[in-house]
Amino acid sequence: MEGMDTGMLEKMIDSYITLRDRKEELIEKHKAELKQYNEAMDELAGYLRGHLLSQKLQSISCDAGTAFLQRQRSATVADMAIFREFVISNSNFDLADFRPKKDAVEGYIEEHKGEGVPGVNFTVRNGVLVQRRS
Repeated sequence: MEGMDTGMLEKMIDSYITLRDRKEELIEKHKAELKQYNEAMDELAGYLRGHLLSQKLQSISCDAGTAFLQRQRSATVADMAIFREFVISNSNFDLADFRPKKDAVEGYIEEHKGEGVPGVNFTVRNGVLVQRRS
């Protein structure tokens, strides 16, 4: 790649931007095309769920296939300060999923002359970002 002329580099950057734009167009088109299928499937799933619940069934089966109830869980934080205090004050660390912050870890390594944070793997690699000229 050394010694590439400006014209060739410009063509490569322009091609990258064109491909990225086309990819985004296809993603949006695909989402729009799938919308009707997703909505129809959601409607059918709602009907089947209602039927299973009203009949107090866990599943129904026929030649076409099986529909069954599946327990789905979600736990989101309503108030981070209250949750954090509860976890720490009660030593209930199994309730939380703590993750290292990239910026803080990098800052720690810089402050400590390359010494890593115990228990954390930290890597840096250089990628390429291509932006459109405004």
